[in-house]
This record gives sequence, structure tokens and C-alpha cells, in this order.
Amino acid sequence: MSPYLLEASLIEVREGTKAAILKYRPNDWRPAIFSVYNRKVAEHAQLFPVFHSFENALRSTVAVTLEQHYKHARWWRAVYEELKRGGNPKDISQIGGVPLTRHAAYRIGKIIQEMEGKQFPNGPVAAMANGYEFMHDCNLGHIRQLIEEHWTIFSPRFNPLSVADFSAKFEKVREARNAVYHHRSLSGMSDVVAAAEELLDKLNFSLKFVHGKVAECEPTKLSFLIEADAVRHRTWVIT
Repeated sequence: MSPYLLEASLIEVREGTKAAILKYRPNDWRPAIFSVYNRKVAEHAQLFPVFHSFENALRSTVAVTLEQHYKHARWWRAVYEELKRGGNPKDISQIGGVPLTRHAAYRIGKIIQEMEGKQFPNGPVAAMANGYEFMHDCNLGHIRQLIEEHWTIFSPRFNPLSVADFSAKFEKVREARNAVYHHRSLSGMSDVVAAAEELLDKLNFSLKFVHGKVAECEPTKLSFLIEADAVRHRTWVIT
């Protein structure tokens, strides 16, 4: 169990007694607590298509946009080679004739170093053939940074948001995604969905439509071979 979700469930039961079972069996706390806990797990599961859509749409957008802007599938290559030589990424002022700002060059260099870590310069970046592969290894924070450093290119897509507004909404989604993926309790779920929906709408992506289509699908049911043992597995029945 996640101690964070359990703590949130205990607080919710204590403060709101939202589990209706308490009205009838006030001394039977365990089913009530786990009812709230399992609801929180289900709410987390609902968010997976939101995060899936957000991540893939933003990664793809950045991959295509930067390739088109710099007119090169491996637009980071010059910065990578400069780092490999022990040089300063800020010294790279253009990529294929397209100007590169010092701030953007520095940020691309930092992202490469963070992606490779102790493997640098023998990590995965050298073998990457295009922006999709590069974005795949970037974390969401890197995606945000690349957009910020190229805001003049991306701002028309997110108009009328300022870079500060964009970053705040992006971070709201990213932090929620990290909380859910690490099984921590999440408050303000509707605000998170609204932020993701707004940014995706700027990319002509309807989160409501896509999430609805995912929800309509009948997934392959999981099969379980081991029967629950009431004593050993400490299961319960709500009556």
C-alpha cells in the first residue's frame, strides 16, 4: 500500500466520514478506509489517459517543431559534439545556418548531460537519429525547458498565453503526473485536468474526445489464478 494514499484516506474518513458504510457500522473502520483508498486508486487510473495524451502530444510537437525550425533531424548534434570536445555549448551560435541563442545552447547542453549522466560521452544521445528519439529520453521538465528557450517559435501555438502562464499550467500537470506515478495523494484533480485540456486544445487536441474514446474501450480483462484467502490475505466483505 501507498502510505501517502492511506494517510489521505484516513484523513478523509476521519474528517468527512464519506464512506456511507460508517452510517450503519460505525465500528467497522477497515472497510470504510479501504473503500476510500480504492476510490483514490481508481481516480489515479482515470488520469492515466490524461497524462498519456499530454506527454505524447507535447513530445511530438516539440520534436517536429524543432526539426522544422533548425532544418535538421539531429538539431542537438552540434551542441553534443561541442560538449564531447570539452567546449562550451554557448559557443554554438547556429545550427545549419539557423541562429541559436546562447541560452538555448546552454539549456540543450544541460539536457544532454542530464540524459546521459555518468555515461557521457558514451551514452544514448550519439546514436539518436531524430527528434522523436531525443524527446523520448527527455523528461517532462526538459520538454518544458525546450519550449521556454524557444518561446518565440512556440508562442503562436499557445497564444495568448505568456511563457509564464504556459509554464505554470505545464508544471501543474507535470507535478500531478509525478505525484500519481509515485502513488501520492493528489488534490485539485479538476484543476489538473483543466490545465492539461487547455494546453492540448492549443495544439488542436481534444482531451475530452480522446479520453472518452479510451473510456469507451473494453480492455482485455486481467485473469487471476490465486483465490483470495480471507485469513491469509486479510480480505473483507461489506454487508
